[in-house]
Amino acid sequence: MNTLSQQFTVLLPVMLRNTIRVIAAEMERLQLGITVPQAGILDFLASHDEAVQTDLAQHFAKDKSVMLRAIDEMEKAGWIERQMDPVDRRRKNLVVTKAGQAILKKVVQVRTKVFGQLLEGVAEKDVATCLRVLSAINDNAVRIQQ
Repeated sequence: MNTLSQQFTVLLPVMLRNTIRVIAAEMERLQLGITVPQAGILDFLASHDEAVQTDLAQHFAKDKSVMLRAIDEMEKAGWIERQMDPVDRRRKNLVVTKAGQAILKKVVQVRTKVFGQLLEGVAEKDVATCLRVLSAINDNAVRIQQ
């Protein structure tokens, strides 16, 4: 592995943790009452109709019991609800409620603000290059998992 690759493998996880910390701090400052992992779950459910607990566990690489606790907390908060699948009555689809959509909208505003701050002084062409690199890495990760 060359020096740039080594630097990248060290910096990427650190940058991700720091970015998540900044987003979490802003969400806390605004007293949104939601955590970053919960916001991620809402994001996933908002874009995946008929998702179930197993789908969340696979997507987030978490144990099903961990996801169950998160789902229970979010259902109690009124952000999601379990709905019986019309085709398979044993299946409980997870659906984002209106309250969940409202909190997700606020989270998206926070992320937009934070990323605006984080990208200050970064040229648009550099952001485009970064997006291409991250997309290629993601494509490779998906391919390796299959």
